[in-house]
Amino acid sequence: MVTLFDTHPKSDPKYLYGREKELNDLVGHVKSGDWVVLLGPRRVGKTSLARCTATKLRIRTLVIDARIESDFARGLTNGLSGPQTISIQGSAAIPHVPISVSGGYTKTLLAQPLEQLLSNVKKELLVIVDEAQWLKNPRGVARLMAHIFDYRHEKMTFVITGSAVGVMRTITEPGAKSPLYGRAMTTMNIRKWRDASTSLTFLREGCKQNKVSLTDDELGDVVDTLDGVPGWLTLFGSHFAESKEAGKAMDLTRNEAMKIVREELESSAKIALGWPRQLSILKAISKKSMKFNEIASELDLPNKALSRSLDMLERLQYVEADEEKNYTIIDPIVREFMKRSE
Repeated sequence: MVTLFDTHPKSDPKYLYGREKELNDLVGHVKSGDWVVLLGPRRVGKTSLARCTATKLRIRTLVIDARIESDFARGLTNGLSGPQTISIQGSAAIPHVPISVSGGYTKTLLAQPLEQLLSNVKKELLVIVDEAQWLKNPRGVARLMAHIFDYRHEKMTFVITGSAVGVMRTITEPGAKSPLYGRAMTTMNIRKWRDASTSLTFLREGCKQNKVSLTDDELGDVVDTLDGVPGWLTLFGSHFAESKEAGKAMDLTRNEAMKIVREELESSAKIALGWPRQLSILKAISKKSMKFNEIASELDLPNKALSRSLDMLERLQYVEADEEKNYTIIDPIVREFMKRSE
């Protein structure tokens, strides 16, 4: 039985908690044929939001997970040539695209198999490109997307998720020489839950579905610790539904989350220039929120270098600045990991 505490990406809107406005907005954009970019930190539900949009619209959908398939043309070719292009019915799961079929494109011409597959798309198709920052060949991706935008726009709509680096930056901020320049895309920023009451009601409802319960004090501790990140709250709920012990569930959540964060930080080093400097910034602000000049003073960094590093960390959705320009780490587990890494 699927519940709010199911840790898999959601495909049924009734299990997409606290995202009613975002879902309605995204459904409206896709209905209008808009191409949409979903930006936001990890584990805030971008993938679930995209999938639930497909379910609500009952539109044929293809999912390309760039963490698994980093060649956009090959993933698209593979998806369009097989049964991975499916019709969403109710809460049916949407499979990822496996790696098998070879497809490519050149500067002047799409590979014939892919061009033929694109021309065969007769019914509306939604393509979800998940974690697009991991796609290879930004110029090639931009060229292929521009081709589809220009010639297949009436039949194919894209929802693209990720962080604003690598290929995602090419998509969201195309330069004048980019093939995507002048082709409008809608950007939606998906954030963690800012209101503690949303986290509290999510936990209460999930506990009710799983026939377990937390005391008010336990609820407060979980909400304070996991700070509005839906993915971590869901992971805790899953462990609690099984163990029925809040302390044990939190220990399991922390241990699992720390491993995930370690892997993600190691992966980020592959796409972020100057990563050692950025790690030092994360360590500094893991202790407390800091202003730009405080970080520069503590780490003895020139303003230009610090500005570039903070820009990258913001694009990677690790840090954010509040209205008073205090920089802080968005994810509480990342913050805890950096404190422990000293």
